[in-house]
Amino acid sequence: MKTSKRNLVLCLIPTVALIFIFLSCSKKSDPVAPVEETSIEMKVTFAPIEVKSTDGKVNLLYSVQTEDFETNGYKLKDFQVLNSANNGMLCSIKDTLTYLLITKENISAEYYPLREYSNFRMSVGLVLDPSQVPQKIKHKLILVKDGKEETFEGAETTVSQQQPSVISAPLKGERFIAGNSTTILNNIHPAFQMKYKGMTRVPERFCVDWNKIDDAGNFFTGDYQLCENWYVYGEKVYAVADGQVVSVKDGMPDQSPVFTQPIPTTLFDGEGNSIVIHINGGYVVYGHLIPNSITVKPGQIVKDGDVIGKVGNSGDSDAPHLHFGLHTDFPYYISEGLPYYINTLEKTGSTGKMFSPYIKLVMPETHMNELVENWGVYNFK
Repeated sequence: MKTSKRNLVLCLIPTVALIFIFLSCSKKSDPVAPVEETSIEMKVTFAPIEVKSTDGKVNLLYSVQTEDFETNGYKLKDFQVLNSANNGMLCSIKDTLTYLLITKENISAEYYPLREYSNFRMSVGLVLDPSQVPQKIKHKLILVKDGKEETFEGAETTVSQQQPSVISAPLKGERFIAGNSTTILNNIHPAFQMKYKGMTRVPERFCVDWNKIDDAGNFFTGDYQLCENWYVYGEKVYAVADGQVVSVKDGMPDQSPVFTQPIPTTLFDGEGNSIVIHINGGYVVYGHLIPNSITVKPGQIVKDGDVIGKVGNSGDSDAPHLHFGLHTDFPYYISEGLPYYINTLEKTGSTGKMFSPYIKLVMPETHMNELVENWGVYNFK
């Protein structure tokens, strides 16, 4: 009996010792708290498409959206666009004079009381030589919090080489000038980042404001405040492809005198007297037409080249011009702006910006299936 008790005690000693050691270690070692890693999501909301323009450049217009990092105490230091293949810098915020890179828009809401803007949708616009176009693009977001700089990478995307829709010209005649087209300085269209019912879009990404000049480069003759003195005013507007009319707005007066814009407009009537036609590839919008000049009705089938109205100065317009664009959806403020090529055009020169001297080419250039360049001058047959 004594021997059995002694053996039992000897067996229990190692067990008790192990328990003691475990408890001692548990008391001495506090649990290690997990390290919280900050993650800022970036996503491409409109992918870059390789778009060729008549100046021999390739235009990449696309959008990257991030979450609201400012609510977490971060401040934006830089947003960079990189070539995925070699990490080469394509642009950053400081390159605004070379590229169009918009992170925040503070456009006056005077004429758009219902429009909101997204703070964290980056509209990237690159104008590159064909040899510079990358196969893939990635992005780097550099933020600062409590004096510490943090870098986040992501939103890698492939540059699409899908050919844009090919259409005919919306006007016919000589010396039509393309304002606010392609991604270089003095272009307002990609700046309009619209947020409507929680959705942020860039509906005017590839839109053009068409005007007309004389051989000396003048936009008007006589008193510029009279709409009818502008060469583009009253020009016939044409269907650019076969399609069906889905919307017509008419009856709004022209803004007069020119450059005064006394008639307030909103998000819903900014295009003034307008026509929307559904074609193969999207919805084309013609804006700022002369009141009662529209010759089509909703539901009507139109053919490429049909006359559908005349250029005016109605809606959100301070001077006569034709606003034209291709969109993914209707109405335009819930759409993304799409690229398009004009099938045949004759480039005669350019001005560089509005009211600058008209620099003529020695010989007109014929271009096919390309996007018009900013402030390029063209003849359309």
